[in-house]
Amino acid sequence: MLVDGGLNTEEAWTALDQGVRAAAGGWDRVAVHVVTHMHMDHVGLAARVKEASGAAVLTGRLDAERMAHAAAHPDEEADYRAGLLRRCGAPDEMVGVVEEMQRSARPYTTTLEFDGVLDGDEGDVPGAAGWRFVWTPGHTAGHVSLFRPADRVLIAGDAVLPRITPTLGVNRQRTDPVGDYAAALARLEALDPALVLPGHGEAPAEGVARIRELRAAADAETETVRALLGAEPRSCWDVVDARYPGREMPPSTRMLALRETLAHLDRLAAAGRAAVREVNGAARFFLNADGEPGEQTRGGS
Repeated sequence: MLVDGGLNTEEAWTALDQGVRAAAGGWDRVAVHVVTHMHMDHVGLAARVKEASGAAVLTGRLDAERMAHAAAHPDEEADYRAGLLRRCGAPDEMVGVVEEMQRSARPYTTTLEFDGVLDGDEGDVPGAAGWRFVWTPGHTAGHVSLFRPADRVLIAGDAVLPRITPTLGVNRQRTDPVGDYAAALARLEALDPALVLPGHGEAPAEGVARIRELRAAADAETETVRALLGAEPRSCWDVVDARYPGREMPPSTRMLALRETLAHLDRLAAAGRAAVREVNGAARFFLNADGEPGEQTRGGS
């Protein structure tokens, strides 16, 4: 089994090709390629891996559906991104910047039909005896991790990272990605893995402890975002500026920050811990002067 071939560059392909030959003896030994999630640094080489190995390519159902939709309806996807930016209160010029960013990223990813999807909370991985998948949404809606019960090895993908917290963000398939992520980490913790292999970086010395840290960090970030709200309604764009004061962010980083902050804001509003007012397509979040949520309203001015 190969997991997450990597970014679609010649440098990445050369490293992967050498690694497969050294570890397995050649591409004919690869029986299945599992992609933990749809981000280009994980799925980018999937088509090339399939050509070299003939192996079935599998991923989580929701990510497979999202990739297929994006490939079939690129204009609608662009409209969704534009609407998301408007809801965040982004300046109009940000829409064009983000679309140019999307165009420049296309050479590094891939378009392919998956040979199968991993559906449900957990299950066996076809073609990989002894391995099970665990649905771990949050970073993406369809993210999956892989677990081998015999020796309790967990291939976490980007659900568990050793030094930073994975980016979470609003998406069109799930309503509470932060809550999804907390529940996913609880499922991983219950497995009591002996070794956690992350999607980036070295394995943490104490994998279960790191999973607990990430659960606490997700909840703490929601509280950090709430502490930035007051009686004056603020857009997500404004909250991001307050959350990262003085930080110069390239458009890609700004987009991640907007999606993640909006996920926390929406979570607060859904729980009745903040209020939201829609003004000309932009969501503005606030509390009453006593720190309690205000009335949720929609308006045009």
